[in-house]
Amino acid sequence: MLRLNRVKNSLSTKVKQNCANYNTGYECSGVMINKYLNQKIDSSYTKKTCKVKRGLECEYYNRLVKPIADL
Repeated sequence: MLRLNRVKNSLSTKVKQNCANYNTGYECSGVMINKYLNQKIDSSYTKKTCKVKRGLECEYYNRLVKPIADL
């Protein structure tokens, strides 16, 4: 059965489909990757509602996900 009330190309949908930090309920894992591909956990993101979902800027999404998700 199709659900016609879903917005297919919303920003929240792009996060849900493409962001590696996404967990159920738009909860962020908080893993950040720098230009040398080193990973760290950013406690300001960890286990909090996704910043993009709240209308804020997300460093991880803007640098790593957005360029690919907008193709």
